[in-house]
Amino acid sequence: MRILKISVFIFFIIQSVISYAQLYPTGFGYPIDREPMITGNYGEIRPNHFHAGLDFSTDPILNLPVKSVADGYVSRIKISSVGYGRVLYITHTNGYVSVYAHQKKYADKIDAYVKQEQRKQQKNEIELFPKPNELPVKKAEIIGYTGNSGSSTGPHLHFEIREEKSEMPINPLLVYDVKDNVKPIITSIGIYNTVDTNHVKLETLETVKNVKEKLILTKNTIVIDGNAFAIGFSGYDVASGNPNKNNIYEAKVKLDNQVIYHHQLNNISFDNGRYVNVFSEKVNGQKMQKCFVPTCYDIAIYKNIVNGGKVLLTDTFKHTIELIVNDEKGNTNSISFVVKAKRLINYVGSNTTYNAFCNKEFKLKEDNFEIIIPRGSIVNDMFIHKRTYIKAPIGGGIELGDKDDKVIKAFKMGLKINKPIKQKESKLVMTVNGDPIGGQFEDDWLRAESKSFGTFNYTYDTIAPTITIPTSKKKKTPITNFIHFKISDKLSGIADYNVYVNDVWQIVRL
Repeated sequence: MRILKISVFIFFIIQSVISYAQLYPTGFGYPIDREPMITGNYGEIRPNHFHAGLDFSTDPILNLPVKSVADGYVSRIKISSVGYGRVLYITHTNGYVSVYAHQKKYADKIDAYVKQEQRKQQKNEIELFPKPNELPVKKAEIIGYTGNSGSSTGPHLHFEIREEKSEMPINPLLVYDVKDNVKPIITSIGIYNTVDTNHVKLETLETVKNVKEKLILTKNTIVIDGNAFAIGFSGYDVASGNPNKNNIYEAKVKLDNQVIYHHQLNNISFDNGRYVNVFSEKVNGQKMQKCFVPTCYDIAIYKNIVNGGKVLLTDTFKHTIELIVNDEKGNTNSISFVVKAKRLINYVGSNTTYNAFCNKEFKLKEDNFEIIIPRGSIVNDMFIHKRTYIKAPIGGGIELGDKDDKVIKAFKMGLKINKPIKQKESKLVMTVNGDPIGGQFEDDWLRAESKSFGTFNYTYDTIAPTITIPTSKKKKTPITNFIHFKISDKLSGIADYNVYVNDVWQIVRL
């Protein structure tokens, strides 16, 4: 069950660089004045998305000056209780945009501009698009101060570089000359059974040992039950003087010295954020990167793919697999091992009522449900299994597909509500696997968009959000110029909020 919590403070106040490719910007400075401690790198595997930039840790310090990395103008300002929190976007003359997220506060001239618009629109969570002449900035000019706003677990600056026209975030470590002469480490190798290409499963997980700076497996020969397989790996990368374990940038797989798979974590669009659920999975606490591709994909990380990175052996002889990993600065590590098929079998499929193909739109409508899966929403062909069940007190649930099936973009789902409670139709909310996904009710149908398969049902949201004043056991010096409180909702979430003091609308600090 999703609970949205927002913390707000009411203030009673009236008021130099080496470029590693010609395509990337040069001359950008650092956004903060301290030795960069990167605690999250580009392409890092996060829940439902790839990390789109660099996290510069400032923990436990707040209010470090944030500086513009080059001349430009503030082209976008957004304040939100979730996501990037208090964030600035600066457009530069070289065709790139820099992004500075989770700030505690903005510099004075930007803060004054924002407050003026907040009062004018009477909105605390706000998005603004200043014109080029309204908020110009110079390189190294202070634009704000580090904080912990939005969806952040500790004080840090989230920093991005995006292409202006496409809004594609690029890997900043291909722009900045961060000191790094440490090669990545591989910690485990996974063997995936690809006999059924629609349901690829991890079968074996082998631990990698580092012996005299050479990576080896405990058993150098892996005997595979079938002859159709692919590999994945877990590991990490560190930079010189930085103990934090970050994601590995690049991987290649060779079969008998021929490259069959190659990826680089760069140019990942926000539309492809959920592809992280296809590219990776968590096994025994380890984040696995899969070195094979699904049937359908549209993402720029893949460079050289043979047979989807999958191996189909036609004999039971020994073959050599080599995995090579690199970081952005060219530091390389590798591991080799031998694979051998125990027996030869063919690819298999499954029988089902409905077949959904990833390269075309899928539509299905029956008496009590409808589903529309746009082309590109799924990356493998899948079988839509349907099961109707009764779930008190609502009744009339539908189970479609499997909750573990990967969805890249939302699909449309509809449920027929035969006898809705009168005068509560507007309170109807669709759920999937128990989580609310909203929806609109019209002509006896409740329709919503979902990013998950599984069990679909509906309920009524008749409980208003709650307002609480948090208490702390720690003794604090009394402060009289603000009130700290939380607003939360257990089902639909918080749509909007306004705060008034003596009937006067107030700016709040998130």
